[in-house]
Amino acid sequence: MGAWDDAILTEEINIDYLDEISELEDAEILEALEDACLLVINQDKATEDEHLNGQAAATIAAILSGAPYSAGEVVENYPFIRALIGEGSESLRAAATRVLEESDVDYDLEAYLEALS
Repeated sequence: MGAWDDAILTEEINIDYLDEISELEDAEILEALEDACLLVINQDKATEDEHLNGQAAATIAAILSGAPYSAGEVVENYPFIRALIGEGSESLRAAATRVLEESDVDYDLEAYLEALS
């Protein structure tokens, strides 16, 4: 179960994404997470990088909603993740749920989906 968060959050493109959003204020971070999810679900031809960013954003949204995580080093490097646990709108959770439900990956995402529901 825990391998998914570590795998997706350590993708090179997602490290760049996390670096970028870590510079934002808390409310802007939550908005950026939702935007990344919405981009994937509302755009027919999202790029692979956009899909990876959306999956990372959705995974972070799940962690904020109480999903367990194993990517301790990532969470340590990006303290906003831990600081925002318990935050996030219903629309963020709904968008994140759709991204994860539509993800074609070889990982069990059930714990993340349960946290978002």
